[in-house]
Amino acid sequence: MNPYEEIRNLLGTYCEVMDAGDWEGLGGLFAHGRIADDKGRPIAAGAEAITGLWSAMVRRYDGSPCTRHLVTGPIIDVDGDSASCRSSFLVVQKPPGGELRLVAAGRYRDRFEVVDGRWAFAERQFFLEQEGDMSQHMVDL
Repeated sequence: MNPYEEIRNLLGTYCEVMDAGDWEGLGGLFAHGRIADDKGRPIAAGAEAITGLWSAMVRRYDGSPCTRHLVTGPIIDVDGDSASCRSSFLVVQKPPGGELRLVAAGRYRDRFEVVDGRWAFAERQFFLEQEGDMSQHMVDL
């Protein structure tokens, strides 16, 4: 598989684990990477820290956050064993007994590296640009 398809698959896998509420799977995607805010400041790094962050931050209903994460328009630039990607995201949620609602929209700026022969997240930077009703999605910390 070529690097562009492998990276697109990582973007899709990220959406799947988020929507499944699989925080350990999410941590595994970032075992060699970190999450950063819109200024590039690290929020969490490595599998354990990222698993813990999402476990503490996102509500689940019978194990699921009842969301659909969409990553669109990836612009991928590969340079040897490293790559960057700019994309947009949209998160919708339908909690039990609730209406389908827009939760968040924005952009990701990702870096990837080849680790043990496979592409992996090195960093995901979040740019939250539009925020909907997060009251049933995020835990008040």
